[in-house]
Amino acid sequence: MALVSEQYSGEYMEAANALSRLFPGEEPLVIAYHLKKYFPVRGIFRVVGYVRAVDDVSFMIPKGKTLGLVGESGSGKTTVGRLLLKLIEPTGGKIYFEGRDITKLRGKRLKEFRKKAQMVFQDPYGSLDPRQTVYDIIMEALKVHHMVPDDPYSYIVKLLEEVGLNETHVYRYPHEFSGGQRQRIAIARALAVNPEFLVLDEPTSALDVSVQAQILNLLKELQRSRNLTYLFISHDLGVVRYMSDYIAVMYVGKIVELGPAEEVFEKPLHPYAQMLLASIPIPDPELAKRKPAIKVIGEPPSPINPPPGCRFHPRCPKAFDRCRREEPPLVEVETNHWVACWLYKA
Repeated sequence: MALVSEQYSGEYMEAANALSRLFPGEEPLVIAYHLKKYFPVRGIFRVVGYVRAVDDVSFMIPKGKTLGLVGESGSGKTTVGRLLLKLIEPTGGKIYFEGRDITKLRGKRLKEFRKKAQMVFQDPYGSLDPRQTVYDIIMEALKVHHMVPDDPYSYIVKLLEEVGLNETHVYRYPHEFSGGQRQRIAIARALAVNPEFLVLDEPTSALDVSVQAQILNLLKELQRSRNLTYLFISHDLGVVRYMSDYIAVMYVGKIVELGPAEEVFEKPLHPYAQMLLASIPIPDPELAKRKPAIKVIGEPPSPINPPPGCRFHPRCPKAFDRCRREEPPLVEVETNHWVACWLYKA
């Protein structure tokens, strides 16, 4: 049964109905459909190749939920996040937000979309202007979108209190804050225009462990109180498990496993996902001894010249001939648990 009404375009309905198999019963806010991003590699006089950072990726993010995107450095996670906010242009595919194809947006309509979708970057110091006070940083976002309230000072103070800061911080500069406080300022700036969707690009990776927990709890509380939808990008699997409703595992520009967070963590099916989860350290030595060892061989292939067939096959201990020849499709192996691996469709 279709999850979308006739008010939407035929292209959107096709994408939403195709992806409803992956997320049954969920209402989509963001849809990426056959999304691609190739970066040209330039020689002296011509383009000599392309970095296939994102290569035919499809997923949706349900309203009010969190999709965790995990994978090694260079797997394409951040590129996906930037594509969804149209910070970079896709090479191919479609991106839908609330049923609208945002790949076609320009000018005023693109600016309207940016009110609804914001990003919190990895480095809380690099993403804040060191020459501006907290007041100016947040006011800049409000001015750009013509959303300056009648009493901006009170609005900003209330926003800071919502993220765990207070009135004494309004006229301070970023260098006067700790890393965790700077990330709170970045979150406040993102929330200033009342967005519906946030891309969180490793928002806690630069913070101490104790501060990480505080920021994660803050993000969960904000999601509950404001009904926010998150794309949570991280290589820290413990953090992703805590934050996410669904998990997508990426490898060299492809999604290789997708499903509910607990299902993926408790029973990873793709050999790459198994390798990732096996790398999580266990603090108890006795439990660590009983943990099955998974030997990791080789390095990730170059996204400029990925191998034929399954991109993980050069490192996979379970690979066979078909893995080297044909690229596996994403198939449902268990209820709502999807994997791109010939082991499950051989």
